[in-house]
Amino acid sequence: MNDVLLELEGLLPRIPQAVTHQKVSHQIDRLLERLSDFASSRSRLSALLEISALIDFKDEHVAEMEAASQDAADALIAAGDEASILRADEAYQDFKKTMGLAERFLRNHWKITVSRDYAPLSTIGRLLKQFSDTRDIGNRMEALGTRADQSTNIASVSELRETIRTLGEERRKLEAEKAAMTENSEVDDFLNKLASGEATLASVTPTVHQWLSDHGALEDLAVRPRESRGTHF
Repeated sequence: MNDVLLELEGLLPRIPQAVTHQKVSHQIDRLLERLSDFASSRSRLSALLEISALIDFKDEHVAEMEAASQDAADALIAAGDEASILRADEAYQDFKKTMGLAERFLRNHWKITVSRDYAPLSTIGRLLKQFSDTRDIGNRMEALGTRADQSTNIASVSELRETIRTLGEERRKLEAEKAAMTENSEVDDFLNKLASGEATLASVTPTVHQWLSDHGALEDLAVRPRESRGTHF
């Protein structure tokens, strides 16, 4: 895809020269006017492709955007007469439409990712910040979850890309720090289940119970009936 971007980047100066021998000045003017937002389109495409990779999401809309970008590049490079100029104009407009659809679905998947991967951090953070020895990481986890939630309202795709990248790096560091802090896979697993609402009494192993007791958290957790079966926190 970088090849496509490079092709598009070097394209604009070549279009007028390619068609100077044709009596299609109005089509040229129209196409160049359409391409006035080329730089922003190129930047938007790059940001959307990076977001797709960062959140590991590529549906048919993202695939169509990639295909349309290649089609637009090919059509623009081939523009040399009236028919091909019109074709290039149409291909470029189609490409921008596919970007709009791809962005909509990428943003929607990012919201799902925030709910799945970042909201639980806030839940764990609120618990951990109650204890003196885990207050710092608890505050940072809760803050990260809040920032992730706020990121779903970022309008600029370039800013969203940088934010997603930064949030991902910080999340990985906090997850590793949390695992090192608990020093026990059972406790770490319990905290993750608690955050996702999947913790049950069976999750409270003797090791987990002891950890909660050591941190004075036994009275901070409640048990309520699950509608289907059993009980959970």
